Amino acid sequence: MNIKRLVGITIVIFAFVIGCSGTYGKIIKQSGTGDKVTLTELRENWDDYDVYYGMRSGRWASAIMFDPNNNSTKLAGDSWIKIENQETLNAKIKEIQDQYDYVSVNIIEGPDSQIFGYMYYPSYLHLPVKVADERTLYVMSLPPYKSAPGR
Repeated sequence: MNIKRLVGITIVIFAFVIGCSGTYGKIIKQSGTGDKVTLTELRENWDDYDVYYGMRSGRWASAIMFDPNNNSTKLAGDSWIKIENQETLNAKIKEIQDQYDYVSVNIIEGPDSQIFGYMYYPSYLHLPVKVADERTLYVMSLPPYKSAPGR
């Protein structure tokens, strides 16, 4: 077996092991209609959560993260800004709705399908979630807007 083939096989095996190691959480759409959490419920019960917003532009909110207070898990992230009152929450929801046509409440899950919280955002944005420890997920920053190349 030549060395290039051996290196290629090693890289594929390494990538597979890393991909299956459970070091990532995920943000998924809610399925079914039974126990869906709605934006109205989150808004009405906002004080049951630590609520944060994230921005892509540095000006307007593009996502809102709801971290339940009544569980033993925690959502963390360096670029997320804490919302301290319902008026700010309502303003940030409006900013998101004014910017995006397709926004929904999604579930933030750990690698073992445990629910860590909820994310209100346009789900076509890729938002990586890493496991910090067994009780904490680290939610990365929202992707920046891409500008058109100069001429």
